[in-house]
Formats: sequence, C-alpha cells, structure tokens
Amino acid sequence: MTMKRKTIGCIGAGNMGGAILSRLAANIDPSLVFVYDVDAGRADSLARATGITAVSSAEELARSSGIIIIAVKPDAVAAVLSSIKGKITPESIIVSIAAGISLAAMEKIIGASGKIVRVMPNTPVMVGEGMSVLSPNANVDGDSLLEVEQVFSRTGRAMVLPEKLMDAVTGLSGSGPAYVFTFIQALADGGVKLGIPRDKALILAAQTVLGAARYVIESGEDPMSLRGKVTSPGGTTIEGIHVLERSGFAGIVMDAVERAAQKSQRLGEK
Repeated sequence: MTMKRKTIGCIGAGNMGGAILSRLAANIDPSLVFVYDVDAGRADSLARATGITAVSSAEELARSSGIIIIAVKPDAVAAVLSSIKGKITPESIIVSIAAGISLAAMEKIIGASGKIVRVMPNTPVMVGEGMSVLSPNANVDGDSLLEVEQVFSRTGRAMVLPEKLMDAVTGLSGSGPAYVFTFIQALADGGVKLGIPRDKALILAAQTVLGAARYVIESGEDPMSLRGKVTSPGGTTIEGIHVLERSGFAGIVMDAVERAAQKSQRLGEK
C-alpha cells in the first residue's frame, strides 16, 4: 500500500507517539514526518535516531503537517487542540490516540467542520504488531480515512469501527495485551513448577502464544476448530482444557473485557 506524500506530525513523543513515529520513519521519507513534545530533549533525541524533524511548538507542527496525531495524556488533549486550532486548515486531519476523548468533545474545540479520527492503538505497536481501531467523524471522506489507515498499518493492523464500539475495543484490544502478558506469565510459571528454567519457560510460553495467534489469523479458521485439531481423544491437551473449562477460564476472560470496557465508558463520562 503506497502512502501519499502527505506530511505527518505527532504532538507527543512518549511511548506510543515515539513508537508510531519510529515505524513511520522506517517506512516513508522521514523528511515528511514532524514531532513536537513539551520535553524538547525527548523530541530531539527521537529526531536524531529516526531522521524526522523536531519542531519548537505545537503550532509550528500543525502548520507543517497534513495529518496531526495527538499523542498526549487525555487531560492534555483540550489544551493541545486549543493551541493549534488557529493553524488547522480544512484539509488538516486531526488524529487522537487519547483514550476516552470523544469525537464530539474534540469537535467542540476545533469546530464542527474539522476532520477528526479517533484511534485506539495498543502497546504492540512498539514492535510493529499493534492493533489500531479507527473511528472517523462525519467530515472525514474516504480518501482521508484511507490515509490515516495507511499510517497505522505501518504499526501493525488497522481496522475501522463506529465510535459507539470504542469502549468495547478498549476492553478487548486496548487492554488485551495485559491479559495476554498475564497468560504468558502463567504458562511460564507452570513450566517452572515442572522444572523448566525460567528463561527457557518464558520463551516457550511467548512463542507458543505468538504462533497460536498467527495460526488463527493466517488460517482464517475459528479458534475452537483449531483447538479441536490439537485436542486428541484421551490425550494430554484435553486434560488441560478440562481444568481451564472447569475453572471458568473463558468466562473470566469475557468478564475482564467487559469490566475494562465499563471502566473506559466511565472515564469518558468524566
């Protein structure tokens, strides 16, 4: 997928912003990518490492960028949008990765005619395996949405869903890596309990999860169908599955997704 030569700027060079910018710089002309952070040293360090351009203010970044990514804490979004409001053109696309900040809340600040895309990425963007969900407002046309989708495709996978599902997305893919880390740790602990050295057990557990996830995506098969293929009658796997099912494993994971989504909704209402 070829990206248009539209300039891209990111306000905020923390973990998420820095990861997105690093991936972009590795895939497109770094001269098209700009960064601003209140910590000038952090922005300068990222610029030196990637070849992108650090600018001295959010306003300068907004003037220089066709796509403006807002990668700051949720409580700082309003101030950032207010500061760049006068520098946004009708063609500018505002992209916010701040959790809980609605499209309507951002429209109130920059104006009802602004092009805004709300995005929920997750932490695996840092290794190019992220899952980012995009929700555009009514002003974002198909070409503009495709441009933003191309940006986040550089950090993993990108998907478009309506904003009403964003809390559910937060509970699933946004918080999901933490559930998987917990599962990997538990798998490794099981191996350690049985005598496998911890460093080896962690590799065994993490690679098993990575391989299983890739198998689901590349095969296109239902996970239960794939589970059936490895669960032989009277074998070892069904013994383990029995313990998981008896303990309510699936229900616990579903409850975790639901509780995280409810928390996201409450945070958005504040």
